[in-house]
Amino acid sequence: MRIRKRLQMELKDVKNITFPKPSFEDWKEAAEASLKGKSVEKLKTNTYEGIALYPLYTEKAELSEKVAELPGFFPFTRGTSPTGYHDKPWLVVQPVSGITAEEANEKMRAAFKRGQNVVAYPARLLSEGARADTLFKEIPLKEIPIFIELKGKQKELFPQFKAVAEAQNTQLTGVIAEDPIAEWLICGQLPEDTDNYFADWLKTIQDYQKVGSDLKTVLINTAVYHNGGANAVQEIAYGLSAAVQYLLEGQKQGLSIAAVSEKIVFSFAVDSNYFMSIAKLRAARRLWAGLAEAYDTASDHFKMTIHAVTSELTETLYDQHVNILRTTNQAFAAAIGGIQYLQIHPFTHATGETDEFSERIARNTHLILKEETNITTVVDPAGGSWYVEQLTDELAEKAWAKFLEIDAAGGILELIKQGTLQKEIAEVYQGRVQNAAFRKESIIGTNVYPNPADRIKTTTKDKHVSYMKVAKPVGITPLELERVSSQFEQIRLRSEKFKGISGTAPTIGLINLINLKSYKPRADFVQSLAAAGGIETIGSKGCQTVEEAIDYVAATKLPIYCLCGSDGDYSELAPVIIKEIKKQFPEITIYSAGKQEEELEITLREAGVKDFIHVKMNAISILLELLQKLGVN
Repeated sequence: MRIRKRLQMELKDVKNITFPKPSFEDWKEAAEASLKGKSVEKLKTNTYEGIALYPLYTEKAELSEKVAELPGFFPFTRGTSPTGYHDKPWLVVQPVSGITAEEANEKMRAAFKRGQNVVAYPARLLSEGARADTLFKEIPLKEIPIFIELKGKQKELFPQFKAVAEAQNTQLTGVIAEDPIAEWLICGQLPEDTDNYFADWLKTIQDYQKVGSDLKTVLINTAVYHNGGANAVQEIAYGLSAAVQYLLEGQKQGLSIAAVSEKIVFSFAVDSNYFMSIAKLRAARRLWAGLAEAYDTASDHFKMTIHAVTSELTETLYDQHVNILRTTNQAFAAAIGGIQYLQIHPFTHATGETDEFSERIARNTHLILKEETNITTVVDPAGGSWYVEQLTDELAEKAWAKFLEIDAAGGILELIKQGTLQKEIAEVYQGRVQNAAFRKESIIGTNVYPNPADRIKTTTKDKHVSYMKVAKPVGITPLELERVSSQFEQIRLRSEKFKGISGTAPTIGLINLINLKSYKPRADFVQSLAAAGGIETIGSKGCQTVEEAIDYVAATKLPIYCLCGSDGDYSELAPVIIKEIKKQFPEITIYSAGKQEEELEITLREAGVKDFIHVKMNAISILLELLQKLGVN
């Protein structure tokens, strides 16, 4: 009995123990100790949006003083529904195609049995003469919504949708929409008379209300800007500017702001920058809701409907199964950010060819997220995260400033006519390309950890196709849409073509010094870098003497060699080896792996080293240089 009482008292004392709350300074001191005296500022990174990301986020006074935002309530930062996905999860938008309308219809009906809950066909199917009555055969449109981006065919295809609605005696629901401004950017053409174009287009929008009063018929396709390379600030600002342009055009035709705003659906691309993607969706909803006040309209008319689609910018041709990881991460970010429609590209999407397996994996990703993550049971999972909240605030502030800048310049059409929008996006894209080239950003399977055995079919994917027909077109600078990985892929495809013609892959030799422990780190680095360009490597065993190195070169007879070893090896053995190789084989080009101190670099260059291959160099430049010297055109 005494022992029990004593234990109870001790347990009570333990519960009452309090621990001192660590301050930010305490954390900083501990962090810098682990960094061996370096400042934590070294851990700060800067995004393409000009936002600084810090290693630690804490509750700040400005955050705690903000008016609490609730899910389903203005400004809808935390979503447009108070219950999140609990009552209505996002809709699965996986476009289904086929050689014929009959095949596409059969595949669509099969997809419904496997988790699809939206009728989604590519515009190409309808534009190639496939009849809508065949495509929608035995599909109960009274129960199942539609999602089709028409890419310039909206007016032309209206009679088909009207016939389908009449045949089923129902009102169509979902999204049958297009974004003229995005299509013009893709085509590189604007109508000479945009006022007349919009007047005609808005009549078509009103016609569609006869077949579906709840249909979303106006698309704001910010994914186009994203896939051109735009950052999140630009995506939001350009999207809002395009939406405002359509609101103003609607007013010119006597339509109310509410009548047009309720027909708008925003399409955002989500990439592998997980938290930025979440914050982008949250910030976009907040800013769109804020426009309600500017137009003196009830905020409920500005509840943003969002279609999210996985990024094409980040897709790769090589090591395609990594695309499954990318799109899963992106889809998860979209779901956390709060969306109504979600489209996940199959992992083979970059090639332009998909099959039943890749389509199944994409569709099943939705089901795994819904059924196995419990994401549908939590309303706004990101809410309250100091990091996400601050990122949302900063992104919203910058996007709003950019939106006002566009408005002051005369609106988005004026920016497009001047080529300013295209130039701004191209600048960000070039920054992404540079970071990939210097491998500051890793593209797994492409610029880092490539699989040399991986082969791809010739890509059959067309550039982004638009069916927009512009009467009396005025030429503008088109928006270039290209994946970041394409620069590495084009080099590797050149190497594969060379191998197909010559029978052997472009190859360089590695002169490995002393022993495995000495040369392996740098040999692995050079081997991986070369593989990113489709270049094979043949490495020697550890060369202990000049004679061994000479024998290796004589046996392999390659035009290019790279020296690999430790700094100590370079100081003692490398100059002698290089001089002797250049003496006996003057036509050979020699590189050295690793950046060296100035004195040793001078010594090695004088011995005959052409250049140094290291982590801080432009990988694209060195790969192109190597291919040129290897005779690969």
